Amino acid sequence: MPATFSLRRATAADAPAMWAVRADAIRRGCRDHYPDDLLERWACSPLPETFPDRIESGYFMVGTSGSQVAGFAAIKLSSAEVEAVFVSPDAARRGLGRSLLAHLEGAALRAGLRAIALDSSLNAVSFYEAMGYRAISKGTYTTSQGLEIACVHMGKSPDDDPGQAPSERSP
Repeated sequence: MPATFSLRRATAADAPAMWAVRADAIRRGCRDHYPDDLLERWACSPLPETFPDRIESGYFMVGTSGSQVAGFAAIKLSSAEVEAVFVSPDAARRGLGRSLLAHLEGAALRAGLRAIALDSSLNAVSFYEAMGYRAISKGTYTTSQGLEIACVHMGKSPDDDPGQAPSERSP
């Protein structure tokens, strides 16, 4: 039986649960793509004091299963950049990531944005490709703690999927 997830805007109170999902997704989802020592430093980074405020002032969505946060996603509408899509490995491959990303794309479209960019972790490239994104170049993402993580710069515009706006795809 497929899991049922609900989407809602995140609140500052969700910050600890969201950070725990992030850490679990990094440890378990990225382990075949990055060295163990880097993964642990990345996953163990403490919850930034500013994260709850960023949630309140930004565009963050959470996906819940019952009362549990199972994933979250964020987009910076001012720069048309997806900042994060993290799904708990226990909830992976059940459509939550697709639903969260599709919701962000809909928000971008409503905000008048025509193209979206993101930096994908190496393990998530195929997910984003399946969602219509294309690789632009390999690069490095620097975390707020100063860690350098190999990534793939990706983007999506109406030209990448002719005749189909981001919100018209089925999640």
